[in-house]
Amino acid sequence: MADEIEKTRRRVNALEYVMIPTMEENIKYITMKLDENERSTITRLMKIKEMVMEA
Repeated sequence: MADEIEKTRRRVNALEYVMIPTMEENIKYITMKLDENERSTITRLMKIKEMVMEA
């Protein structure tokens, strides 16, 4: 029983201190990249619209 509790505690610690922080960092990075791509697309569309209006 004590062995099972220790195994469970190790798994919880691994999740709490390794896996979850790593996943949160990945989420932040992906969100940042998606926001960056969205801004880039909006800027590109505005430039195209400007070029079309001039023509």
